[in-house]
Amino acid sequence: PSSSTQRPLPRRALQKYLTPNPFIFLPFNAGPRICLGQQFAYNEASFMLVRLLQQVCAIEFAPEVAPESVVPPGYADSPGSDGTDRVWMANHLTTYAKGGLWVKMTEAKNEHE
Repeated sequence: PSSSTQRPLPRRALQKYLTPNPFIFLPFNAGPRICLGQQFAYNEASFMLVRLLQQVCAIEFAPEVAPESVVPPGYADSPGSDGTDRVWMANHLTTYAKGGLWVKMTEAKNEHE
């Protein structure tokens, strides 16, 4: 006999987990006060990312060019950290890398040259 934890959930029970929650990503708000420029911002961000990726052929993490920083207190001893991390993630309204995320980009060669 299988336990109740091993039985699959019926499709209707899964719906509450699959239904998108408009309040899960707060920068644009949700409901009647949703940002009117949300779709424009998504479009602009997508366009910028595509144009950037068309101009470079490689993007590499470059910790050697990052300015020296101090490990946040308690971070080295936290679970999941071995104390040698060079990038420290933090949360505010969104997740970000403290001190930035330094990368090297290699410019793509133009095929027509």
